[in-house]
Amino acid sequence: TTGQRPRSHLPSTKLEQPVKSRAAYIYPVLGATRAPSSGAPVLQTTGTTASTYPSSASRSVGEAMARKKIREYDSKRLLKEHLKRLAGIDLQILSAQVTQSTDFTELSNQEPWLSSMKLVVKPDMLFGKRGKSGLVALNLDLAQVRQFVKERLGVEVEMGGCKAPITTFIVEPFVPHDQEYYLSIMSDRLGCTISFSECGGIEIEENWDKVKTIFLPTEKPMTLDACAPLIATLPLEVRTKIGDFIRGSFSVFQDLDFSFMEMNPFTLVNGEPYPLDMRGELDDTAAFKNFKKWGDIEFPLPFGRVLSPSESYIHELDEKTSASLKFTVLNPKGRIWTMVAGGGASVIYADTVNLTFFQIFLWLGFNVNQDG
Repeated sequence: TTGQRPRSHLPSTKLEQPVKSRAAYIYPVLGATRAPSSGAPVLQTTGTTASTYPSSASRSVGEAMARKKIREYDSKRLLKEHLKRLAGIDLQILSAQVTQSTDFTELSNQEPWLSSMKLVVKPDMLFGKRGKSGLVALNLDLAQVRQFVKERLGVEVEMGGCKAPITTFIVEPFVPHDQEYYLSIMSDRLGCTISFSECGGIEIEENWDKVKTIFLPTEKPMTLDACAPLIATLPLEVRTKIGDFIRGSFSVFQDLDFSFMEMNPFTLVNGEPYPLDMRGELDDTAAFKNFKKWGDIEFPLPFGRVLSPSESYIHELDEKTSASLKFTVLNPKGRIWTMVAGGGASVIYADTVNLTFFQIFLWLGFNVNQDG
């Protein structure tokens, strides 16, 4: 662990002895940075698909990583608040969050539009394909929304091999529309990948050949010329409006330290962009400089992930210190204990475990790819 403050301020409660349970633990190693690169945006006919959004397997230990998924409610809140500040675009987004503690009478008083508009309700639980799974209800009144939530709140569902109860919903106005667009922005080591399609919606993966993708190197601005390949085939009457929206969304992405942003779909309402479905990830290591911009942000656990007592305790410590305290149980029935170490030593430990015991995969807190 690293930090500047002494440990005397930490609670004195003792952590249960993990050695007695013969559990296997890994202390993730963080700290990868983006390397600057030069050059113009590169146009690609295909790009990173929505399916590369962290899988349920990687998410099961992903809460220790810097990329933290946030709820759709918060993604839209941040986009609406800061798109106007950064790009002068005033999104007419309305949304409300519903949980076990929600009083619908009080909520409708706070959000009067709930009683006067047709509504959409869906789980806000960090998993996708809600429409294909029959978990999205359209064109309801508030009483029907309340009944929909009542029937599903706390009910366990299985998504991507993970099971968990539904605890949070998002309620929004029902927006009739004809055209659906797709937009995603994803950061990586050398820059950002921006993808756009005129054929968004639940069939985006089946129509990925129609997605246009550019790569924007780090420190290169999203200019009109950079954005042009994405919108070149759009009708002239919407090209400028959508181009401005893409560039404005990219400004929000960078200013608020998003690491992933996806709108699938967004549409145009009275000629103005309107995200219908949105996902987002924030770089939580940037919280120290964004706490005012993010506001009362929540970083929920990945869907289906339940913390053990040991993990919960260390997570509580992590919230109270400037140090980085991460603890993930990979296998409660394991018999290998790896020591706390930096990146280089962790690789040595992993190789030793593999050579001495089994050829197994150990998660070290970063994604394994062709770069190693």
